Amino acid sequence: MAAHSSPALPEDNKLASDDLHAPGWVDTAGRRISISRLEPWIDITWIVIGLILCLYAQRLGVWGMSGPDSGFFPMLAGVIVLAGGIAQLLTTTRRRHSAEDLPFWDNAGAPRRVLTLLTGIVALILLTRYAGFIVASLTMLPFLLRQVEKRSWLYAITVAVIATIAVHVLFVKLLGMQMPRGPLGF
Repeated sequence: MAAHSSPALPEDNKLASDDLHAPGWVDTAGRRISISRLEPWIDITWIVIGLILCLYAQRLGVWGMSGPDSGFFPMLAGVIVLAGGIAQLLTTTRRRHSAEDLPFWDNAGAPRRVLTLLTGIVALILLTRYAGFIVASLTMLPFLLRQVEKRSWLYAITVAVIATIAVHVLFVKLLGMQMPRGPLGF
């Protein structure tokens, strides 16, 4: 298996004008924005999101007289996101000086896939509100798997059905939570 290699940058990390069309973001000074420069900020963002989730969960109430309250799952999610962000930040800072300075977008199609994924998630949220969880999931998951992961329709539909059933069984049947229902009642 061949090792990944990236083009060597000049010592000042500036790109020649013909390199500006290579995959990756370029700042106004003509320097390529690399993973090692962005990764700590992304990790800090996850830490902040985790803290916000924990604070919000605390306001909702984590534990009541009869057991878990409405803030229990947001608190659990916040702790997991916070711990993951801290662990990733520690890993990033330890390997920062030895890591290869790869471009942020290693593949020319990556920005389009990220934008498609974010658009799909927003559409899933909006569709869930009006069509219900099951219809929204069965509609958007195959679309996302086809557009972002470039999977076959058979694979995308199979994964969407299995994931939707699994989430429904876990949250509705086992945990007794209500998922948004559409005009058709499911």
